[in-house]
Amino acid sequence: MSYDEDRFRFIVEEAVTGEILTRDLTVQKAKLMRAVSGPCNIQFDVNPLDLSAAGIYFKPWGHFIHAEKMVLGERKIWASGLVVPSQIDKKTGVIHLEAQGFSGYPKKMPWLENWNPLACDAFEPVHHIWNHLQNFPQGNLNVTVTPALSGIEMLPGYAFDGQITNINFFAEFIRAEDKQDCQDHIDKLARDIPFDYVEQQDWNELRTAIDKTLFLGYPKAGVQQDYLAFVLNENVIEASPHIETEMDWVSDVIITGWFPGTEYSNQFTNADPHRYRRVVMQDDARVNSDERAQAWAKRKLSRRQSPAYWDSIIIDPGHPNAPFGTFDVADRIWVKGKMPWVGDVNQLHKIIAISYDEDSRTCQLTLKAEGAFNYDQIYYQGSVDGALTLTIPQQISIGIAADAPTLG
Repeated sequence: MSYDEDRFRFIVEEAVTGEILTRDLTVQKAKLMRAVSGPCNIQFDVNPLDLSAAGIYFKPWGHFIHAEKMVLGERKIWASGLVVPSQIDKKTGVIHLEAQGFSGYPKKMPWLENWNPLACDAFEPVHHIWNHLQNFPQGNLNVTVTPALSGIEMLPGYAFDGQITNINFFAEFIRAEDKQDCQDHIDKLARDIPFDYVEQQDWNELRTAIDKTLFLGYPKAGVQQDYLAFVLNENVIEASPHIETEMDWVSDVIITGWFPGTEYSNQFTNADPHRYRRVVMQDDARVNSDERAQAWAKRKLSRRQSPAYWDSIIIDPGHPNAPFGTFDVADRIWVKGKMPWVGDVNQLHKIIAISYDEDSRTCQLTLKAEGAFNYDQIYYQGSVDGALTLTIPQQISIGIAADAPTLG
């Protein structure tokens, strides 16, 4: 049987046992999406009368769906997701099945352990969370988290001044009784360190199982694709320019955070001589130092003073400028074309998400200007006036990353 290079094949795997139930499920209206620092999403319709689905009773969290496609002459697993609650048509029985990437599994899962390291590598908490979840019975997704270390340490930065006590002496202070949401904790770290995480999956050597990896990239994953071209009226079929909204332009950002007994604040300004001053203020309980407040203010200001860029583009995935599979989420790509009211633009973009519509055979890239990302680190220097600051003879560096994309 010949392999159709133009379409995805959908493989159904029983999640707990790893048994592959079918390697080519017949589906309709398939739509797929991969994202950086977020789970993939797979959606399609399945008719219960179709023979390829015989004997399969889809259960949320009970089946993996793997999307396979011929990429550059090789069969690759492009996305892997766990079946989540889906809708069934009452008249026809057709199921509108949805699967979510394995990186979303920790969502709403409590962190039920005590862990209070004085110092730890920035990637250690992610490893701890996944090891914790996968040690439970019926909890092992066989996900490998890599690499082990980022080379950046999270360290304490305070003591007390005799009047105000700051108990935040640990890089992490995890208590089982707090039942922290594991995914929320990972996303907060990805924002604050910063780092990207990307789902990776592919066949094992014997093609009997799919290996799943959560790749961590500090300060960012992906590569800069200087040899690919995304050009309007060539391989770019349609482009949506980023339109500046009311909240895009601000000249001043004021961030206020707090820790029990202490308040932290910072203002960051970057005036435009051709615009009036505008201010945005934000309270964030997760900001627990003046240094974090300063870095987060700079991050917010950077995102609001980005160059002209496209929010999304729709491309021909078969065009030689940038064939499907030569780029991935978190990569940086050049997009070139004429933008209304701006003129010719040739801007470096970061790929936030890739969506593929099987019916139209088109691929949509959700983008962000690379200039909108601020990967500056935080340097703790004991800036609390009058405080005896706990110091460790090593550079303390924690930074700020972009918000994780909102998936629809």
